Amino acid sequence: MAHNEKIKVNARLCTSCRLCEISCSLFHEQVVNMGKARIRVVDDYEQLMSEPRICRQCSSPPCVGACPAEALRQDEQGLIRVDEEACNACENCVGACPYHAIWWQEELGKILVCDFCGGNPTCVQFCSIGALQQAAAD
Repeated sequence: MAHNEKIKVNARLCTSCRLCEISCSLFHEQVVNMGKARIRVVDDYEQLMSEPRICRQCSSPPCVGACPAEALRQDEQGLIRVDEEACNACENCVGACPYHAIWWQEELGKILVCDFCGGNPTCVQFCSIGALQQAAAD
């Protein structure tokens, strides 16, 4: 699946510190709650690795096509935008994402997907180890 990554992920460098999740939830929801972040770190203890999961801006995003309510669209920058009013909470988009990078957040009652923090992603700013890096502009 082709994608135009705005954030490069190097899972081999991830230490599972969770600063990306903390900074994301603070930026978007003004609370430290990793379950409200638009990035998730998944630990694979068998492989001794942690994998940051974040939207990869697919060139033809399956999440958008899977939405029967047409609540998701991809903007000109490649970011997925959610029309919260149109969303019917079916979670088809969640199942359609090949990167497992979109979530239904029950407490907030909405779909969470990376919006690149308006162009300056906090997860990248706080990832001092370099597992997350902002891709160079085209």
